[in-house]
Amino acid sequence: MKELHTRTIWGLLFAAVLTGAIILGEYPFGLLFLVLSIFALREFYVLCREAGYSPQIYAGLFVGTAIFLLSFFIAKQAIPYKSYIYILPFIYSIPVLALFRKQKNTLANLGLTTFGIIYVSIPFSLLNFLPFNDIEGAFGYHYELLISLFIFVWASDTGAYIFGVRFGRHRLFERISPKKSWEGLLGGVFTAVLAAWILTYIFKEYSFVILGVMAIVVALTGTMGDLVESMIKRSIGVKDSGRFMPGHGGILDRFDSILLASPVIYFVFQFLH
Repeated sequence: MKELHTRTIWGLLFAAVLTGAIILGEYPFGLLFLVLSIFALREFYVLCREAGYSPQIYAGLFVGTAIFLLSFFIAKQAIPYKSYIYILPFIYSIPVLALFRKQKNTLANLGLTTFGIIYVSIPFSLLNFLPFNDIEGAFGYHYELLISLFIFVWASDTGAYIFGVRFGRHRLFERISPKKSWEGLLGGVFTAVLAAWILTYIFKEYSFVILGVMAIVVALTGTMGDLVESMIKRSIGVKDSGRFMPGHGGILDRFDSILLASPVIYFVFQFLH
């Protein structure tokens, strides 16, 4: 009971800080998520080291930070899309730096350094494109979709847990996560869509079609993201990715659903627009 109490308090505090930074404006949001993306990527590299590999931590963190900052100002329309080309020399410097490292498993280390950027930094960077959009012809920072994304993740997790405990009979990926069930997944989709319906009365500029599609995508891809992170941790033999929050594990544990949902949501909205 004490562990549940601790988990609940820290979970609510985390949600308050997250939503507070988003509502405060573009720069508090950008700063918080930049810091989170840096520590999440470092957490991933530490996991790789625990598995016996040696990724290029500082080079990866530098490239991940640069991608996030470029994405922020591109999404803000302060710089053009073609600015992404400036990151290419730094990406291609990663294998060059490997020449000066006396490490075994060079190919694996290069792969993990790059995969960390793809798996962690790019999804965090794509979150920048959700709050910067047009509403009734006015382009600017509009936080509604970004907050909706996290609400859908939290609603889906809650629904999946409740429906899974009550009705769960058929395992989703038992070898990865023995407790997840198809019934829980469907319950998560249901509660996410229910949250979307409620949000249409709060964020009236967005229709139920937009928010409903977003809720379904987040519930499905978020579950897959959770399973992918569980697979990575299981392969290493650890329970949590870190010790970011008492009762919640590391930053990757808190954002595992977002890491897969973010890129899919980005492409969905590119298609819808």
